[in-house]
Amino acid sequence: MANELTVSASLNYTKNNHQLTFNPTAQQITVSGEQHTAGVQQIGASTHEALNMGEVSAANQGFAFFRNIGTATDSHINVGVDSSGNFIPVFSLKGGEFAVMRLENQALFAKTSAGDLHLQYSILED
Repeated sequence: MANELTVSASLNYTKNNHQLTFNPTAQQITVSGEQHTAGVQQIGASTHEALNMGEVSAANQGFAFFRNIGTATDSHINVGVDSSGNFIPVFSLKGGEFAVMRLENQALFAKTSAGDLHLQYSILED
């Protein structure tokens, strides 16, 4: 079977005299694997912690969806990688924000800017 996954996005920005509209066509993507992992994980601020990848290993990651299910805009969840014990943030989500992307074979970690927050995620096998 082909084109099991459809990914779409749009972005509209207007501020003062600046405007930006980004509305590409939806992408139809063939997914070879069958596994996926999904859940909500409580993330803390004291140290970075590994995301529970379930049946999806770092070697076979595909598309992923992440969302900070909190509402606070004064704190955020960083998602990134570990390099020799040091956390390297790759992207950040404030309350209610989300991201969709294809992952590139890395174990994922998360850490908050303050307190405990909850990260919703779904990761598909490539």
